[in-house]
Amino acid sequence: MQKLQMPRWRELVQQLYLKMDFMSGDELADRLGVSARTIRSDIRIINEVLAQDGNGIESVRGVGYLLHVKNEAAIREVILGDHHAHANLTIVPMLAEKRVDYIIRLLLLQNDYVKIDEIADELYVSKSTINAEMVDVKKKLAECKLVLEKRPGYGIRISGDELNIRFCFSKYLLTESADVLISESEQAFFAEIDLQRIEQAVTESIQTYKIQMTDMAVKNLIIHIAIAVSRVQENCYIATGDLENIEFNMQELRAAQNILRLIEVGEGIHFPESELSYILLHLSAKHIAKDYDDYRELILVNKMLEHLREQFAIDLTGDSRLLNNLALHLKPAINRIKFNMNIDNPYLSDLKQNYPLAFELALAAKNILEAELHTAVSEAEAGYIAIHLLYALDGLVLDGKKRVIVVCASGLGTAQLLQTKLRRTFAERMDIIAVQSLQEYGRHQVACDFVVSTVPISDHVQEYVQVSPFLSPADIRNIEEMLASGASRLPFRPEEVFSEKLFLVAEDDWDKQTIIARMAEQLEREGICAEDYLASVWERELIVPTYLGNGLAVPHPIKADVKRTAIAVCVAKEGVMWNGEEEARLIFMLAVRNKEQAQLAAIYELISDIAEQPKVMRLLRDVTDFSTFLRIVGDLQDTK
Repeated sequence: MQKLQMPRWRELVQQLYLKMDFMSGDELADRLGVSARTIRSDIRIINEVLAQDGNGIESVRGVGYLLHVKNEAAIREVILGDHHAHANLTIVPMLAEKRVDYIIRLLLLQNDYVKIDEIADELYVSKSTINAEMVDVKKKLAECKLVLEKRPGYGIRISGDELNIRFCFSKYLLTESADVLISESEQAFFAEIDLQRIEQAVTESIQTYKIQMTDMAVKNLIIHIAIAVSRVQENCYIATGDLENIEFNMQELRAAQNILRLIEVGEGIHFPESELSYILLHLSAKHIAKDYDDYRELILVNKMLEHLREQFAIDLTGDSRLLNNLALHLKPAINRIKFNMNIDNPYLSDLKQNYPLAFELALAAKNILEAELHTAVSEAEAGYIAIHLLYALDGLVLDGKKRVIVVCASGLGTAQLLQTKLRRTFAERMDIIAVQSLQEYGRHQVACDFVVSTVPISDHVQEYVQVSPFLSPADIRNIEEMLASGASRLPFRPEEVFSEKLFLVAEDDWDKQTIIARMAEQLEREGICAEDYLASVWERELIVPTYLGNGLAVPHPIKADVKRTAIAVCVAKEGVMWNGEEEARLIFMLAVRNKEQAQLAAIYELISDIAEQPKVMRLLRDVTDFSTFLRIVGDLQDTK
């Protein structure tokens, strides 16, 4: 059998696989940078191989070529080649989305001008294909605050501050690495650098100076140091002053100094003072803190939690474990945030889809951090804050007991009397989470299952029962009814927040902007919200798109004047691009009344239930009438 160049073979099969329709020989030839005659010759050879697994490429004169797939696994093996080789950073990628990252790594490694023709030859594609990829290359470089510099006759190169170049380097190297051990692939990537020697220097230093780090953090630190060694060998140094105001302690400084001393001896190079700062930055950002040196972290956490209490009426300020854990988390995180360091969060998509309230609270906390630190905080960092908040939120529900607030306007004595009687009578079924005066309750409504009050509560938004401070038998019966009636997890019935007047089916030409505008218009027309609502929805959308996953998006305002709690619904059967990557097919627009933020947890719980059940989502995104929608949502709750 005639030998065929493997990369072009895979590229050709990939093009047909992605199209899953006829492609003309001229189109394939243009994509691969060869002649139509070469395509015909290649396909004859490819068919001999594909036929062994029952696959094949059909040729129709005047129409083109069509890939017939009977063995999906075999086709993917042809496209991807060896699985382990595909993960190798030095192997030429076959898939288009991998080419962009490969081009960035190639340009970073060359550290000089590279001609487009040379890149095309290395990737076994046409020059036009590479030129098309440059749009995404520039976009990704811009995210790292870098530019693609072009010089006629010389080619292209990456240009920007050295610190940003290194952060870019780590972003497109470390994201490919999921193993905590140094792989052959990574050693090959840094061909002239002994990664094992760096690993020994790091391990010895962090043990000597008692620096606690996760295995993955140690691996990442080794790669960052290898990047520094590689750049210093190219006479590329961090500028003096670029890393001022790093926050560190003495043990971190001593460990960084020891690492560089050992590497200088092993590699035979000298690191200037600015390079010590670079290693110290990465070391301090990965060190697992066991204590904090001052009260700044605690002050920041208190501000964050106070903001959550004011905006969401969810009070976590008394959770000492949360205060401590968040303060310890912020100590290394502050350096990452201040210097815009890359951080990956593998839990981010799961947090958004399954724990949207915790993630929403984290975004609000992120705003406080940004205001205090005067710099942007990444979505990944917000995700780690969400994990801490999630544990605290779970702790609000104690052993399945009902969470109750006691409101008493008669003074401390009667409040204590009522509290004692309630605990004695309902010890196994009730947890009293707060005792408030009527004025305090009006100012700060804490999330709870219901309220026990000695006085009438006008304009109440939470269920309550009025009792005597002495808790008569009639009072006990009324409280028993409240405990029994709380079998449903939701403090509202679906028909109380959903309505036919707030139900839309999107037309085919509607985009995200149109849908959000139409839904906000409905809410305003029904007198639920004011004119400030739409602007606040877009303000929130710009922070992080409100796509949760599984086809569900939940746009909502940061803060708006809402008259009553409601949820507008839009079904987009054909799907609408929501965040540039994912299509939303079901959109819930939340309007939660300012004094009813305690219901937000229940609303997000309902939304999470829908998002994590593909079967329910499939049913909902195909509905065309409100009654069917309401029935499906009602059935979901009945099965809980």
